[in-house]
Amino acid sequence: MNEPALNRISVIVGGYGSGKTEVAINLSLLKRARSAASTPVELIDLDIVNPYFRSRDQALELSKRNVDIVAPAAWIRHADLPALPAAVSGSIYSREKQVVIDVGGDPAGATALGRYSREIVAEQHDVLMVVNPYRPHTQTVKEVLVLQKLIEEKSRLKVTAFVNNANLMSFTELAHLERGRRLLDELYAETGIPTAFTCCVPSLMPAVNEKWPASAVLPLYLTTDFL
Repeated sequence: MNEPALNRISVIVGGYGSGKTEVAINLSLLKRARSAASTPVELIDLDIVNPYFRSRDQALELSKRNVDIVAPAAWIRHADLPALPAAVSGSIYSREKQVVIDVGGDPAGATALGRYSREIVAEQHDVLMVVNPYRPHTQTVKEVLVLQKLIEEKSRLKVTAFVNNANLMSFTELAHLERGRRLLDELYAETGIPTAFTCCVPSLMPAVNEKWPASAVLPLYLTTDFL
């Protein structure tokens, strides 16, 4: 298995139901595993859109694994308010930190990210667009490109790579990941934007490694079912 190549700041964007938050959580765990114990790893929760599954709701579990959450204060933790802490800018500027930013779904969520676009562009960063072709509005190249354009306009950042997160939750099989790979190959042909990695649960890792031995893979050790 090849691990994803990541810059210091990893920004995770995508549509509703794409699995952005799961990707953000597991990327933060990967950065934790790669980093020295003294290196802070932070997961910044900018998801002010989706009230159902947000990374800050998993703060306790992540803190046990030495990943810090930067998010609105506890008293507004379950309120969808654009009350974003000043610590976000500090995390972006602090070059000794490894940072993952979980952005709310679709253009509305990307607007919050736009506040920090200048700071992010000045640092080594990735903007990773998570694609699940089994969700509405990201099933074709045209649909993904429309969403990509809207997210880029609102966030004032350019997508640097796509993420194959094709899944049907617990019913996911290798064939579903193959469909996602085909879609992202078509996107690469259209845009020149590469695939950063494929996501899969540990039970599918042997099949994925056999099918695509040279591809980067992100194991989803923590999922919504677990959390």
